[in-house]
Amino acid sequence: MNKYVKRTLITTGAVLGTFILIAGGYIGYVFLSYKRIGNKPLTVQHHSNIEQAQTGVEYKALSYNIGFGAYSQDFTFFMDDGFDENGKPTIGSGSTAKSEKEEVKNTLGAINTTLEQSPDFVFFQEVDTDSTRSYHLNQDKEIMRAYPEYDHVHAVNFHSPFLPYPIFDMHGEALSGITTVSKFKIQSAYRHQYTIASDFSKIFDLDRCFASHEINVSNGKKLYVINSHMSAYTKGDTIRRKQVEELETFIRNKKNEGHYIIVGGDWNHDLLTNNPDYTYTKDNKAFNEKKKNPNWLSDFFNESQEPLIGDGFKLIASDNTPTCRNNDIEWEPGKTFVCCVDGFLVSDNVTITSHQNIQTKNGCKGYDSFAYSDHDPAMITFTLD
Repeated sequence: MNKYVKRTLITTGAVLGTFILIAGGYIGYVFLSYKRIGNKPLTVQHHSNIEQAQTGVEYKALSYNIGFGAYSQDFTFFMDDGFDENGKPTIGSGSTAKSEKEEVKNTLGAINTTLEQSPDFVFFQEVDTDSTRSYHLNQDKEIMRAYPEYDHVHAVNFHSPFLPYPIFDMHGEALSGITTVSKFKIQSAYRHQYTIASDFSKIFDLDRCFASHEINVSNGKKLYVINSHMSAYTKGDTIRRKQVEELETFIRNKKNEGHYIIVGGDWNHDLLTNNPDYTYTKDNKAFNEKKKNPNWLSDFFNESQEPLIGDGFKLIASDNTPTCRNNDIEWEPGKTFVCCVDGFLVSDNVTITSHQNIQTKNGCKGYDSFAYSDHDPAMITFTLD
């Protein structure tokens, strides 16, 4: 019996030691291979022959997080948590698109949704170029193919090594970013690094950034169109507040020089609650009766209706239809938590003539909204004063 116990302990110790060695080696591999891109000029793919934007002319801009083509209406995501109608915690399970066919369908459906609006600018987020989760479909090339006469810029904001999780639907390797297309010639583009978490969560939270694009205007000023995708999966609001400050520093400097500013993107902040343009509060939320936010959602306005960025800037958010669903459960109208996190921030020398969210139609479950992504597009029509 003693020999048996000894042999069992040795075997167990060997197995445990091997597991620790492998796990330690993998964690080391992840951290050693992780490197932030930083601040750097971006390459502009020039296709436009329109040299400058005009003052007093209406233009249209869209922002659309296309969710790397995976978010069919029956898709849930392993990092999205939430609460059911009884307050019980819920969490998604998926990681990759359910099929290559569905990936292509969602990608092209999302791009065609923007084309239908005849936009002058489009800000795309979660655009994969070579990722396991999206069957290595280069979505950026599909966007460029759809907008052959638009200038085009892609900024990488997610470059992770192989992640063997979830076990039955591994996330794998990811290379992804934000893409901006412009009907006007982009004179220069720049990648601005956001502060992110310093712990292991940074592996899942992307190499966050915003991309600025400089466009000439007929009166000699510049129009800065900015594509931004802020953090979601961080503990508390500290990181997101820092990111807001970093964005504000850049846009305020450009505004003080007299230029025009339009920021579009996925803010990962509730843009309607306490927004002075509406009457929504924490006890009277837009779209649904659920009172409890998922943990990834922050607030853009405080209870005094003060925005995180004000004084010369205005946030533009629409309430005709939500722009984002939570992915703790499948999309089911009236049950899935929805909100508006996609919108625009403009300087006060930009006049908004109209704004709305675009509801996509007839997804894989037969429902409207979120047909191709867990987001729907936000759109503004504007003039430069």
